[in-house]
Amino acid sequence: MAGDEGIAKWIVERLQNDQQFTAVNAVGGGYLEIVRKDHSPFTAAAIGIRGVVLPDHVAPLFGGVRSPQFVVNVPSKVIWSGPAIGIIHGAPAAFGTLGELGRAARDEDVSSYRHREYKFFERAFEQHGAVRAVERLYDRVFKLHRYRGLKAITVVLVDAYDMSAEDVRNARETYGRFDAAVKISSYGSITTAAKEAAASMEAEAFKFGDLMGRLNKA
Repeated sequence: MAGDEGIAKWIVERLQNDQQFTAVNAVGGGYLEIVRKDHSPFTAAAIGIRGVVLPDHVAPLFGGVRSPQFVVNVPSKVIWSGPAIGIIHGAPAAFGTLGELGRAARDEDVSSYRHREYKFFERAFEQHGAVRAVERLYDRVFKLHRYRGLKAITVVLVDAYDMSAEDVRNARETYGRFDAAVKISSYGSITTAAKEAAASMEAEAFKFGDLMGRLNKA
């Protein structure tokens, strides 16, 4: 499959009044040609996946005459698999929601856009002295392969001000097994119930700094 032409046309309607664009056109196959006031034009591809975005959903977007700099999915609540993200970033291109498409368009190089929080955590993991490789399993899940014979740790990012037991259980239901649930926000707290819920899954719940310390231990 290529892109979703119906969603591409819907995006055209949504962006018609966006002041940063001078023209937004659906050009067939789910592709959009977007002309900006302050930067050069770029190509986006629209898809309409529900559930999990897989490699087979995105690979065909880059095999034709057009190669998008951004892949946008509608609806916004979807899981992006690590292999699909790898294909997109390797193109190179970026991915995300319609709102993120608008944010990416503010920069000259649309393909370099990365979700701010995900980028922060991925970079921190890559730079950690105990981590030899970072494998992205899903948009919010990273498997950290460590040095010195330490076993790999799978980390899920949890977007919650006060991490609750429900947040931990939802992460498990959505992404499967993990070893560590880490709060994305530096504000708020991790409730006792969240820690207990994680422990019941043979996992742990952390704030960012505590997780960084945990990576040095067996």
